[in-house]
Amino acid sequence: ENEREFTQDLIRKVKESHDPAERVKAMEILTLLPAGEFLTSILGIMKRDPLAELRVHAMEIVSASAREDEAISAVSSMLVDPSPAVRTKAAEILGRHRTPQALEALLHVLDTSDRKFREAVTTSLSALLADNPDRFGLLLHSIPESKTRKIGMAWLMGKTRKQGSMAFLVKLLEDPDPEVRASAVGALAKFKRKRLLSHFDRLLYDPSERVRAASVNAIAAIGGGAAFALCARSVEDIDEFVRQRASIGLAKMDSVQAILVLRDKGTGSNDLESYARGILFATGAAAGDSSAQAVRNDPLARTVVAELCPEEEMRAAFRSSPDRKKRLHAFRMLAMAGSESDSELVALALKDPSAEIREEAHQASG
Repeated sequence: ENEREFTQDLIRKVKESHDPAERVKAMEILTLLPAGEFLTSILGIMKRDPLAELRVHAMEIVSASAREDEAISAVSSMLVDPSPAVRTKAAEILGRHRTPQALEALLHVLDTSDRKFREAVTTSLSALLADNPDRFGLLLHSIPESKTRKIGMAWLMGKTRKQGSMAFLVKLLEDPDPEVRASAVGALAKFKRKRLLSHFDRLLYDPSERVRAASVNAIAAIGGGAAFALCARSVEDIDEFVRQRASIGLAKMDSVQAILVLRDKGTGSNDLESYARGILFATGAAAGDSSAQAVRNDPLARTVVAELCPEEEMRAAFRSSPDRKKRLHAFRMLAMAGSESDSELVALALKDPSAEIREEAHQASG
């Protein structure tokens, strides 16, 4: 009886409190309680409350407490909620309900231009389709008509990577819309099959720079000598972003050879010189104050460093690597990323066993 009164009091706070923080806190507590008896009230909150965060919490309760068919029906209705956060959470929740009803609800909203929502929808669909090969087979039989549906299907096929997906995506490479072609390239890149190089080779001459950039990324992901040669060709592309992607792709495959290619083809090309400068610094081939300053003053070089040395990876290496050289390199990359102002990072570096790292930390803090 006390629990019932407590739950009623929480629902009353959610509905009536004028303090948004108190309402959210009450709903968070409700998610931890068995609330089947109060589902009607919680459904009302889910459907009509003006606060998106409360609608999300209410969905979680409905998903956990209602009968599965009722829960899926209720959560499916939230796929068209005006809030992107609510729609995305609804797609994530439906992915936990491995039923044909949840699958069909998600397929109905695959035609969306909201990238974050599409990511959630296709992630949930890929999990559900793993249990439903017949439904997946039906999806492969026809190319959808709308642009957004085609893009959604491309994302989905790239995530599932089931038999038949590759052929479906290759067809999309011929689509008249460049966004569809680029999405198909991105999905095919996940297969990392060398036999796809012939398709990507052709697309290096696509009229859309977005498609050409996606193709360069896909080629670099496959790797190997043939892929390196194709990326080397694209450092002379007319578009600066494509040249950047090609330069970074070369560096990921073979940084030493990448520098040689960029120096050979970069005479008089300031951006290729910048990319080479960034690769040299990111790989530790160039160090010292002058090199660091040159990269710091070069936005294009810094872009290369940021991609070749992701901040999270550098933080992990700096904190846990037993190798002094790796810790030093990580500290330098973090400093280049602007993390020299991170007091915790500098404090750790000042206590590092390596005198060289402590000295650089003193310089960064001073």
